[in-house]
Amino acid sequence: MRRIIVVGQPNVGKTLFSLNFAEFLGMHTVTINFESYERGCSSKVITIAEAKSLLVSAAEHQTLDIQSMVLTMPWGKSAKQFELIDTTGLADRIDFEPQIRRAMAQTLHFMRQADVVFHLLDCFKVAQLGFLKGIGEIDYQIAQYGQLKKGYVILANKIDLTQAKDGLAKIHMEFPGNKVIGISALEKKGFKEVKEIAKQLL
Repeated sequence: MRRIIVVGQPNVGKTLFSLNFAEFLGMHTVTINFESYERGCSSKVITIAEAKSLLVSAAEHQTLDIQSMVLTMPWGKSAKQFELIDTTGLADRIDFEPQIRRAMAQTLHFMRQADVVFHLLDCFKVAQLGFLKGIGEIDYQIAQYGQLKKGYVILANKIDLTQAKDGLAKIHMEFPGNKVIGISALEKKGFKEVKEIAKQLL
């Protein structure tokens, strides 16, 4: 089964995107598989609404497990399954908390195994703060690695916010030659294009 991994800095919207994309594909209930160094592996059958209430937060490093779902996408006259993997946010700094360091290492491990990388950037943050503060060194490293994959796509999130389109234009300029899609993980904007590009890459 092909794998799409969702990566980016903390609080960029990875978990909300993953759950809302599952909902966009017609899922109302999902089985989420959790994997962590500390707790091992487990799974939970949960509605999308419950999952968003439980897993989405403005707190940094809310996601400390690998959280994966098997989703189904229409494929011609049939359908195709793929695994969507939500991850711990990657940061430039080395965190003092061992659990967070191990979770980041796990994200990197799964990124190496994935077939397609969805790299989330915050286009509103880029519009407000510019490249130096809006895009971290880790984002450039993710981009360099992602380009080695068959599939690498930048999802510029928070396009629904004021001035975010200025950030989207800057991201296009900063990452020339890469596929960049403006999205709103909250409002599901851009999801149709994400679906179409995923069909091409899977």
